[in-house]
Amino acid sequence: MHSDMNKESIREIINVLNSGGVAFFKSDTVYGLHTKTENNAAAEKIRQIKGRDGVKPFIILIGNTDQLKKFGVLVNKNTHNLIKKYWPGKLTVVLNVNGGTQAFRMPKDKYLQEILKATGPLVSTSANPSGEKPAANIEEAKTYFGEQIDLYVNSGAVESAPSTIVDCTGDKIKILREGEVKLSPQQTKSYNSNMGKVINYVAAAAIFVAVTAGVWLNVAEQKSVDHSKLPDKVEQSIGFQRWITNLKNKDMFIEADEFTLKEENEIYNTKWMKVYSIEEEGMKETYDKTVEALRNVKKVVFSPSERELIDYRPEYRGGYAPNEVHFYGLKEDKIIDARILDCSAHANCYFDRAYFLDNDVFVISEFSRTIDKKDVVSAACSLEETCEYSVKVHVIDLINNKRLVYESKPFQAVMTELMPEL
Repeated sequence: MHSDMNKESIREIINVLNSGGVAFFKSDTVYGLHTKTENNAAAEKIRQIKGRDGVKPFIILIGNTDQLKKFGVLVNKNTHNLIKKYWPGKLTVVLNVNGGTQAFRMPKDKYLQEILKATGPLVSTSANPSGEKPAANIEEAKTYFGEQIDLYVNSGAVESAPSTIVDCTGDKIKILREGEVKLSPQQTKSYNSNMGKVINYVAAAAIFVAVTAGVWLNVAEQKSVDHSKLPDKVEQSIGFQRWITNLKNKDMFIEADEFTLKEENEIYNTKWMKVYSIEEEGMKETYDKTVEALRNVKKVVFSPSERELIDYRPEYRGGYAPNEVHFYGLKEDKIIDARILDCSAHANCYFDRAYFLDNDVFVISEFSRTIDKKDVVSAACSLEETCEYSVKVHVIDLINNKRLVYESKPFQAVMTELMPEL
C-alpha cells in the first residue's frame, strides 16, 4: 500500500500500526520502518528483513515523557532538565532501562505527535538492509523490501540533519553524535543528582530489607566464592565441563585456568529487581503459570529445587530483550523477578550457556567483542565477519549478593560459528 502524508494517510498509519503492521514513513529526521514497541513479532520481522543483528536495540519514539515510565526509566534532575529543554526535538537520549540501555527521542513533528498519541511508543529504524544506504524515498524502500512492508507513505524529501545522540547512562552526559541540536559544554558536564541518589538509596534499602528479612534468613550458611581464579566448584561442575566440550566441538580450546577475574559487582539493583509476596492476591497463580509455561523451553534452565529459573533466550520475550537474562524464582515466601544480567548489543554479545551449581549460585557464559560495554560508536562488526571476541563467565551468587566476571584471553572468531550448540 502506498500513499502521501496527509490526514488520510495518518489514519492509515495508525490503523496499520495498531493492527500489528510495519509502516514506512519519514520520522522527524529520515525515512524509516516503524512498528509498536509492544509488538515483538513485528519488531522481529523488521530485524529479519533488514538482516539486522538480533541483539542490537532500535530507537524508540515517544509522544511524551510519561511514556518513559513504561520502560522503567529513572531520570535524574540534570537529565530531566536537558530533555525538558530539547524535547520535543531532534535529540536522541540513551537512558538506563530495567537493567539495560535504550535510546529514546520525542519528535516535534505534528504528524508524528498525532500518530504517537494514537499508537503509543514506536520502534524506529532506518529503512535499509544492513550494510546498505538508507532509503531516501518510497522507490528505494520498495526496491529493498517490496511487499514485506504493510504500508508505504510518501512524506517528502529528507531535508533534516540527523539527531544529536547523547549518553545519559553514566556519571556524565556524553555526546555520541553531534547533529541538529548543538549542546554547550555546560550542558554536558556531570549530572549526578543528589535527589536521584536519595531516591535510589531509599529504594535499594527497601529491597535489601525485603530480601534479607524475608527471603534468605539462614545467614550462617552463606556460600563463598574463591576470588583468585575460576572457582573449583564451577570448573568441576557438569555444566562447565559440557560447555567446554561444546567449545571444543567448534574448534575452540579454552581451559579453566585461562580465565581471570575482571569485575566484581553487586546484583541487587532497584532498576533490575522486583520482589513480591507469594501471599499477595493472584501472585501464586502468576508464579505457577509462569514457571509451567517455561518448562522444557530451550535456553531456559531450572535450579535443582525447580523453584527458580534462568531465561537467557536470544529473543524478545515478555519485556526482555535478546541481550538480557531473566531470573525468576521463589525464595521462602518471596517471588524474585529480575533482569539479572545484560550485555552490549553493539558488542554482538550472546549468552551461550547457563546452569545452576545449586539453588543459590549459577553460571552464565557470554561471547562478546572486546569493546567497552557502553561503547556504541566504534565500528560495527556483523555476525558473519571475523572480529576480536572474548568469553566472559559470570558467576552469580544470590546469597552473597555478588556477580564475579571472569574473562578469557581475546581471540578472532565469527559469531555465527560460535552460536550453535554442537
